[in-house]
Amino acid sequence: IGTGGVGLNVLQGARIAGAKTIIAADINDDKLEHAKKFGATHVVNSRTQSLLKEVRKLTEGDGADFAFEAIGLPDCYVEALKCTCKGGTACMVGLTDESATITVPAGVFPKGEKVLTGAMYGSCHPGRDMPMLLDLYRAGKLLLDELVTQEYTLEQARQAFDDLEAGRNLRGVINIANL
Repeated sequence: IGTGGVGLNVLQGARIAGAKTIIAADINDDKLEHAKKFGATHVVNSRTQSLLKEVRKLTEGDGADFAFEAIGLPDCYVEALKCTCKGGTACMVGLTDESATITVPAGVFPKGEKVLTGAMYGSCHPGRDMPMLLDLYRAGKLLLDELVTQEYTLEQARQAFDDLEAGRNLRGVINIANL
């Protein structure tokens, strides 16, 4: 859920890990188009379609083994959990206000055997994971250059942040190489 810079990398992770069905959800059709390049096999505009219904349809009624929320909206945390199958895992990647709360029926955990967890920076262990990520990048399997859709000068930093907030880029980069 969410196909910004973080969500696109979640899609890449699923693709690289060998997932067969990868469903991306967002309310921005342009970002959903980009999601296909990064690994989505199916896209859902959750403004016009029911994500839960689409996930159930695409998984023959079961739900997803894993669902990732990459926006940071508590309602989307709950939606991710709803989209998982029995024994499925919902992983919260998007950051939200630490005082925000979510409400889920308690029965989904023992009866549905579901797991709700979080990850910061992909639960990365830099010493172990960075060499692997660099190898994937060099092999053309990890798309990093394709994430950068706009470069800015330091003087354009305000515009870069405005564009980030408005969702205009996949990733904008402030280039300070020529300072």
